[in-house]
Amino acid sequence: MNLTHLRYFSVVASQQSITKAAELLFVSQSAVSKTIKQLESELNVKLFDRIGRTIKLNRAGKLFYSYVSDSLNLLDRGVSAVSGGIQTSEQPISILFEVGSTLIPQIVNRIQQNLPNVSLNIAQHVQMDTDLEQYDFIVTTRKIPEYFVAPVISEEIFVGWKSDYPNDTVQASTLTNVQFIGLGTHNQLRKTIDTYFQEQQLPIKFKYETDDPATVRGLIDEGVGVGFIPAVTWQTVGKALHLARLTPHTMRRTIYLCSPVHQLNDIQREISNELVEIFVSAQKKELKI
Repeated sequence: MNLTHLRYFSVVASQQSITKAAELLFVSQSAVSKTIKQLESELNVKLFDRIGRTIKLNRAGKLFYSYVSDSLNLLDRGVSAVSGGIQTSEQPISILFEVGSTLIPQIVNRIQQNLPNVSLNIAQHVQMDTDLEQYDFIVTTRKIPEYFVAPVISEEIFVGWKSDYPNDTVQASTLTNVQFIGLGTHNQLRKTIDTYFQEQQLPIKFKYETDDPATVRGLIDEGVGVGFIPAVTWQTVGKALHLARLTPHTMRRTIYLCSPVHQLNDIQREISNELVEIFVSAQKKELKI
């Protein structure tokens, strides 16, 4: 199957006629017929019902046509985007990091190298009533209603502390009297932690709370107390700690890349690709027990 097959099929499907399609494509009717037969043979399914000299899309053909149309339209947009040279300075890109702030330096460096004309506005700590539509992208663990939401990574969350511990697992029920270092209740990581313990009907206490993830990581690294360590996004501090897996149920979270628009412009599409690649690359290095 190649692009010619798909374009020929698209024209035949829209015209419901081999003759008209051949005229529009400036090729012979036999060439069009042969191409359609090759496509059907490769798919091992008939796409048209043939009645005499007329053809009509059947159920399989209509379904396939919907995908082919979307694919060709997207491809044409891509060709149009690069045909005159990629322009990457139309507008700044705004990104809100509700999670994953440790990857910001990598992201900025990557975009600076690959898209040097793009300017970035990066936000981390915003009020709950902030208008999210001002951001081109939001990196978060929540599915924002009416936004385009794409999962980028899934990561386990360990318990971590500086001192030695004989086991690599810890019962969640034994942590009810531990005084943790953590983020405030508005933070997405804290919400994941609270939800985990609420579902098991277990209380949890935080002795030190802050709205800055870097401060939490620093306090845990200094041996001040115990914290929760996401395996991908907190892997740098996690490498210096003793980590234990929560049992009998592990704690996990999914990080999403959200956008208020479904159809990204060319610059947004490139930025989206860079963000996804960085998160996927980070997942390959996630902490293991």
